[in-house]
Amino acid sequence: IYETVCTLYEAGSRLADDDLVRELELAKQMLERERSVSPADRAAYDRVVELSGRMWLKAKAEADFKSYAPYLEPVIEGYKAMTAGMCEASPQTGGWQRLYDRMLDLNQPGWNIARYDRFFEEIKTHVIPLLEQIMEAPPVRDDFIRKPFPADRQRQVMAKILEYIGFTPDWGKMGEAEHPLTTPICIGDVRFTTKYRECQPVQAVFSTIHESGHARHAHGLDPKYEGWLIGSSASAGLCESQSRFCENHLGRSLAFWEVMLPLFKEAFPVQLEGITPSMIYRAANAVKPSPVRTEADEVTYPLHILIRYELEKEMMDGDLRVKDLEEAWNEKYRKYLGITPANAAEGVLQDMHWPYAYFGYFPTYALGSAAAAQLFAAMQRDLDPAQLLKEHRYPELMAWLGRKVHRFGNRYPMEEIIRMAAGEDLSVKYYTDWLESKYRGIYKLK
Repeated sequence: IYETVCTLYEAGSRLADDDLVRELELAKQMLERERSVSPADRAAYDRVVELSGRMWLKAKAEADFKSYAPYLEPVIEGYKAMTAGMCEASPQTGGWQRLYDRMLDLNQPGWNIARYDRFFEEIKTHVIPLLEQIMEAPPVRDDFIRKPFPADRQRQVMAKILEYIGFTPDWGKMGEAEHPLTTPICIGDVRFTTKYRECQPVQAVFSTIHESGHARHAHGLDPKYEGWLIGSSASAGLCESQSRFCENHLGRSLAFWEVMLPLFKEAFPVQLEGITPSMIYRAANAVKPSPVRTEADEVTYPLHILIRYELEKEMMDGDLRVKDLEEAWNEKYRKYLGITPANAAEGVLQDMHWPYAYFGYFPTYALGSAAAAQLFAAMQRDLDPAQLLKEHRYPELMAWLGRKVHRFGNRYPMEEIIRMAAGEDLSVKYYTDWLESKYRGIYKLK
């Protein structure tokens, strides 16, 4: 890796000296990870994960966790073995005391169990009482967005939404998948998928807006970094902050739905007759504990992440066996959300992360949500996001993120990028304040 960097540098793909130091630092980290696992062992593990992914799709379709469990166990054990090797190979501990610390650090450098425990404790302190008050308040009407909205007409509306947000064919393409995701090929070729739900049309919008945030993040990289390690995202948490920013602070806003409602009414005049922007805004933000993370409202969403974090921690410490995972999952949902999944498909099998060995990733969704709230507060000091949304100037909001976040790639750690953009250290307070202020307003709470 070092020789490749030097060859590129000498060939004319030059970086500034400080950039080159960062590039070599990233190369060294990658080299340590790669050297800790033999090519034969990695190839064998890749086959285990590939089989796991195929069997997960089958098991999810059949809502049968028992048939899938034997395929998940070797994925977990293999990942634990590889992580142990990485810890032995690294000359630094990074605050790791347990294997799961290292897994968390791989996704979010500098974050370990102790930091995440404090982070989630602060979220619980605010979110759980807020959810309890919302559940005692009169419910928000949302029946009109739970009628059948044929997917073919949703696709027509989505094409107009893509145009509105500036996701154009000259640099991106959207497809469909069971689990939406984004794949950057290069700055000028970023692809993502969405998912249509015939009785939940706003969820398809949120899915699209969420993934477009990832796409913009990749597209906004400074071109001089493309092809280098420095041209990747600084961390999973920063990456998720961009998708959560677009979904929560733009896509769930009243100003956004003032623009979107006419587009939906044109395609669905019967279903949306008499519906106002305020009505659909409140319906799109209705708080209702549900079993599926990707369809969760903003208030319950971090509790979905907390559940996965606690289960992952137990699995990686050896305190929870795979055969007991479904029962433990359902118990956590009863504890935090007061519901029980109807089956494994909407329960323990719903996410692709564990089948494909994305361990230590889930907490970054909540961390990204917190960073997004702080970035939005910073944006509001420079721009009027609501007015720009109403004036069809969404790309200008993305340009702000491009200047403040996207262009840096992995030049700086996430927390340094947030500090530069927001003018202060990363703080969960912006996130909890955002949730309390917004949802106390929607539900008219004291």
